[in-house]
Amino acid sequence: MVRLSFIVFSIQLLCSWSSCSKQDRPVENDLKLQKTALSGEWSFTLGERSTLSQSGFPPGDSGYYTDGAVPVLKLGNQYIAFWARYRNYRTVASSPLLQDHLNHLNPLTPVFGGNQPNNGTSNGFNDGGMWFIGVRQLNDGRLAGFFHAETHWYPRNTQGWYAYKSIGVAYSSDSGRSWGAPYQILKHELNKPDTPRWSGLGDGAVIYNHLNNKYYCYYTPATGVTAICMAASADPNGYVGSWKKWYNNAFSEPGLGGKQTAIAPLSMNPGSNPSVHWNTYLNKFVMIWHGWDGKLYISASANAETWETPKLLLEDGPKTWYPAIVGASSVEGGQVIQLYYAYNFRPDGRRTLASRTITFQLL
Repeated sequence: MVRLSFIVFSIQLLCSWSSCSKQDRPVENDLKLQKTALSGEWSFTLGERSTLSQSGFPPGDSGYYTDGAVPVLKLGNQYIAFWARYRNYRTVASSPLLQDHLNHLNPLTPVFGGNQPNNGTSNGFNDGGMWFIGVRQLNDGRLAGFFHAETHWYPRNTQGWYAYKSIGVAYSSDSGRSWGAPYQILKHELNKPDTPRWSGLGDGAVIYNHLNNKYYCYYTPATGVTAICMAASADPNGYVGSWKKWYNNAFSEPGLGGKQTAIAPLSMNPGSNPSVHWNTYLNKFVMIWHGWDGKLYISASANAETWETPKLLLEDGPKTWYPAIVGASSVEGGQVIQLYYAYNFRPDGRRTLASRTITFQLL
């Protein structure tokens, strides 16, 4: 039954990557879809839950994934994915689906990130690790890797695992096998406190908006407003100094140290760790995130700035977190996409990685 469901999903997904489903529809159905697309109303159905193997993957961190969305992009005829838990592993497969990437590490060792030992020292930016939250190929062939960064207080055995969070960018000239120096691009208006506590901003996602040629970062502050906020950059490479935070209905505050305002109406269901993609069936951006109540929520936007009222997507146990969407890639999908998420959290932080299909319908 599981194998049959996967075959059906694969056929649906292949059609969503091409124009075959559109060409096979009668003309009157095309007209109906055009009308409903203009109205903007849509619904979704969820497939049955399946789970992915956690045996030995990622090495040394088996059972902890996902720790956020998994960036997946196509390079040539292969798909590259980055799996993060304070350090990042790179996998290569002939499919974008995460189950096809398990145990396909290339190289076998982490390509980016890492943290100080418990008795290490803090550098005030990324000594606690870096998690990729968006990877894009630039016009010059390089990869831009946007990441969540943490700095800790040491020694951890007396200070705990609290973190001050921020967001940065690094660049790769060899398809993500190695990365250059990390740069901080988004920082909270409040500096790292002397007393250990959750602080800063992070747990986000970065996408490139092809409609206006801008990057958008969706993130959550750890203090103050703990709902999803956003920042934007018109620089083609997302360089330091080009980012502006959304504040009082405009991108008016600097990325490093500026203030922010939560996105309305997403603040109705505050949370973090969004996964965002452009949906070619809805002709909208779609965001899925976990609320602080342990449920997954979904919203859509025609321009990546003005978002619709959230809908409840999924409640799978007391804690359903870390959604990751994959369609043609992690930032583009069609009528049928694959949802990955973590549930069944154990006391040591390990969790089960689950998968379901999401099928959209225009109303």
